[in-house]
Amino acid sequence: MHKRVLGVWLGLLIIASLANATRSAPPLSLQEADGAAQCVEAKTLMAARPAREPFSVASTNIDIKYYHLQLTVNFTTNTIAGVVRVVGKVVNSPMSVLILDLKNNMTVTAVAQVGGGALGFAHPGDALNITLPGSVPVNGNVAVDITYNGAPVPTGFGSFVFGTRSGDRLAWSLSEPYGARDWWPCKDHPSDKADSVRVTVTVPSQYRVGSQGKLVETTVGPNKIYDWKSNYPIANYLISVAVGEYVPQTTTYTRSAPLAALYGPLSMPIDHLMYDDGATILPTGWVNAADCMDVFEHWFGPYPFANEKYGHSETTFGGGMEHQTMTSLGGTSVGLVAHELGHQWFGDMISPKQWPHLWLNEGFATYAELLYYESRPLQYPGTFEGLLATRYNAALEAQGTLVVEDTTSVGNMFANSRVYAKGAVVLHMLRNVIGDVDFKNTLLAYANDPAVKYRSATSADLQRVAEQQSGEDLDTFFSQWVTPGFGEPFYRSFNYWQASPGGGWDVWTTLEQFQDMPYSNVSVFVMPMDIAVQTTSGEQRFRVQNNQRHQVFQFHVNAQPTGVLIDPDYWILRPFEILSDTGVTPALFTIRSLSPNPASAELRLDYVLGRESSVQIDVFDVAGRRVSTKPAFTALAGPHVAAIDTHTLAAGVYFLRLRSSEGIATKKFVVVR
Repeated sequence: MHKRVLGVWLGLLIIASLANATRSAPPLSLQEADGAAQCVEAKTLMAARPAREPFSVASTNIDIKYYHLQLTVNFTTNTIAGVVRVVGKVVNSPMSVLILDLKNNMTVTAVAQVGGGALGFAHPGDALNITLPGSVPVNGNVAVDITYNGAPVPTGFGSFVFGTRSGDRLAWSLSEPYGARDWWPCKDHPSDKADSVRVTVTVPSQYRVGSQGKLVETTVGPNKIYDWKSNYPIANYLISVAVGEYVPQTTTYTRSAPLAALYGPLSMPIDHLMYDDGATILPTGWVNAADCMDVFEHWFGPYPFANEKYGHSETTFGGGMEHQTMTSLGGTSVGLVAHELGHQWFGDMISPKQWPHLWLNEGFATYAELLYYESRPLQYPGTFEGLLATRYNAALEAQGTLVVEDTTSVGNMFANSRVYAKGAVVLHMLRNVIGDVDFKNTLLAYANDPAVKYRSATSADLQRVAEQQSGEDLDTFFSQWVTPGFGEPFYRSFNYWQASPGGGWDVWTTLEQFQDMPYSNVSVFVMPMDIAVQTTSGEQRFRVQNNQRHQVFQFHVNAQPTGVLIDPDYWILRPFEILSDTGVTPALFTIRSLSPNPASAELRLDYVLGRESSVQIDVFDVAGRRVSTKPAFTALAGPHVAAIDTHTLAAGVYFLRLRSSEGIATKKFVVVR
């Protein structure tokens, strides 16, 4: 990465909105390349939908093994009808009643045991209760066929939508996070993946259907039947259908020689289903899927569904949805395509074990966009730096912890500033903390960790893998940036220098952190920090560990300093501007200020020492009586800040005396009540 260029870009793009050191600024835009923004756009459909959704009520003592959706789509009545087969293994405790999630506006007409007779059922509320023939023991199998029909009522981001485009009828699904139950009976929770899935859809003859896995058969008659089968584990919210008057096109991903040497050769189809507008040329973004695949295999390892395919189905919602092996797209940009393809590793192969950990989907996919542009600087000059700047800028607006506390509100779950922007920024900061090599190894190891691969994960799994790869204890990092910490640090620096008796120059930088509730609950953000000392002979870089709210760092440089830059490449999530005070050391120590003055609570003492000294701070009233004191301590040369508690002082006039090895300084202040 071109770090110096990054710092310049960040400055140009953010300083205008943050120059006044405000806490945050409105998000910036960056051409159509912003895939995460388009992905969020897809998730603004909820404005006209119910804002809150119920959690799953399905049985927790069943491990789903297989779904088969056999559906007929009726464009005359805007309904679906069919049979869904559910197969699972009983776990934890015996089962006599199987409970599935299904909205009560869908009508169940029959339930049967596979290979057996009819079963009793009830459909109170949004729970489908199926009475099994007897108690099924642990490790026993359950297999049922559910016959049902109805007109799905879209919730969330659409769940199942009938629509029209240029007079042509269409239908598509987007079930994330709680919408699968709107149109088919299932265990609607991301942690329980089916081992395989089959989707068989009957439509009028002019339509095509896109779905998961391989198209194993197309039956042509008065209607067409499309039969899709996937043998990879899949979360229920990623099972989808897209129906339209599509024109199919296929491109091919051929694994490059360096990757083939690592993972073996691969030639895999990328299937595209576009609306029939008479156009025969795929948009640039869609064509770029193969190039994105090359970059992501380099970073994340082999494409996780290589035995089947990748593909796109065009839809009418804005943005995209990462349906497994066949993304639904309402846009065409390179960034959007990269974002959704990144999800095939992070979101699809590895899904969140619980929805609060949604950032593991969206933060990773947003960062995948950045990795693509970083890997192609000649094709997209400046895009990586500019897009990264927008992510930082948006992340300053994030509210609450990165792990989402309230998952009843879909809008809260998918806030752009939080799970998308801050999620990506946290990964970028982790990269700086553990270094490029360990970061890449972490992404590879996480994507291929047997505990989560084709399964589900929480934030603790990512931390575990990152610690294994880096050899570092990352508990502080994750606790301040992921959970339970929230907010970001504000910084202020005091810098000065003087000629060193032995040659060169000595530089002192005093760094202060400020963050307070309600903006942050972290007392000190402990982070590695780069400090750049600019001199008449060029710039010298130093890396320090900032682990205190008030900390003094001393450096030695060869030429006369002209300035000091804190975190010059903007690795740390913070307001862009760092207030700084830079100059040459005063000849003697001094009290620079007491503030606020008058004071009612804490009094801040700013002072400078000309050399390392023993320091004592006393407060006297107007009668000369000492009313408070701080025990003597030793401090380095340079600027310092001390806090004086005035809560115990009555209203009135007082004098603060600062005694050091260099002398005594006194300053008056007033306490008000």
